[in-house]
Amino acid sequence: MTYEYYYPPMGYDEIVATQGEIIGQWVMGTWQGDYIYLLKNDDKYSFYVIGYGSCSGCDMLEGCENDEEFNELKKDIINSIAWGTKQEIVDHINNEEANRWYFHEDGWEEIQKEALDLLNGN
Repeated sequence: MTYEYYYPPMGYDEIVATQGEIIGQWVMGTWQGDYIYLLKNDDKYSFYVIGYGSCSGCDMLEGCENDEEFNELKKDIINSIAWGTKQEIVDHINNEEANRWYFHEDGWEEIQKEALDLLNGN
């Protein structure tokens, strides 16, 4: 029996970019971690985080085995992007409770500062 690897037609970056302009992008982690996106769509903004892994057992996109599974994942990703005003996103980035998983990570303070600078036009 031969297993054919499924190659999704889009990666995380391309999926997220269908919803707005990526104005900031970071990676927190190495062989597993999080992709972090700062998005803009007209006057709405989003600070979106999606986890990734190193294999099909721990990465949702790599785990897709066909177009149907990919399309379902794409829909789930798009539906999970939360939008707000610029100030709401600034408040979210500064909210320790909302970002409790990241505050302890190496590089978080730099990502936080860069994202806030981008939102504040610095």
